[in-house]
Amino acid sequence: MSNDKNNLFGDVQDYEFQSFSSTSLSNGDVSNFEFKEISELAPSRTQEHQKIIKIEREHAEKNDFKIAPIVKEHRGITKQVLKERELRIEQEVERRVQEIRQEAYNDGFNEGVANGREEVFSQNRAASEEKLQNLTNMIIEVLGTRPELLINQKKQVYSLVRVLTKWVILRELKDDGAYIENLLEKLIVEMQTKSNLLIHVDERSFEQMPEVLEIVQQKVGQLSNVRVEIDYDIEGPGIVLECDKGILNGTINQQLKSLDRLFESVGLDQEAPVDMNTVHESNSSDEGSSDSE
Repeated sequence: MSNDKNNLFGDVQDYEFQSFSSTSLSNGDVSNFEFKEISELAPSRTQEHQKIIKIEREHAEKNDFKIAPIVKEHRGITKQVLKERELRIEQEVERRVQEIRQEAYNDGFNEGVANGREEVFSQNRAASEEKLQNLTNMIIEVLGTRPELLINQKKQVYSLVRVLTKWVILRELKDDGAYIENLLEKLIVEMQTKSNLLIHVDERSFEQMPEVLEIVQQKVGQLSNVRVEIDYDIEGPGIVLECDKGILNGTINQQLKSLDRLFESVGLDQEAPVDMNTVHESNSSDEGSSDSE
């Protein structure tokens, strides 16, 4: 009879169910399964819910709409309000703690500086007073016994200052390529006239006067009835400006004489005029030595 059924329905075989998930377990094995918290499975849904109830709160406050306490509790609004309040309190406490900490640091620093200053002052006060007294006694002794020495030293210092000042002037004159332009501009401004001008210059500066006049006119305005002559008595770069109002002497020797008159008030005699030829020779030798280097 069984053979007749097999022939009628075909061969009957055992069926084994396959797993619907991709796991490392073999088919038919049994493993433990642990349920997890819903919040862990769907954190994005929790965050989205917090945003939604936040919007609901703001909308209710804006429209003066009161939400029932049971609804607040069920929706999680009450819990959210408490968390926000705790966060604000925590932030405010942290801010005040930082302020107090910074204030305490500043107070401690200022107090330490003040105490240190007083301590150093008290330590050095006695030694400073002793040194000051010794210096005072030495000055009194020198002033009382060697007045002539002080006078001579003062004159030597003034003389050195005068020599250095003249040296600086001559050095700047050597390095200033626009000296004649600036000097002529200054003399014209001091003379307060731009017409009927007679300009005396040294032989070296005569050749560049057309360019100088053009540049000066760009600064002070148009000059009319201007004549330029060579004055062989002028040593070094310099200008003597004549017009209807008078004469202005802008030569180097005249400027150095004015400097000497300043030092005459402190007891120094006037020095001999500077030989500009010697200055030009020294400048030429300096340029030659720099070129050879």
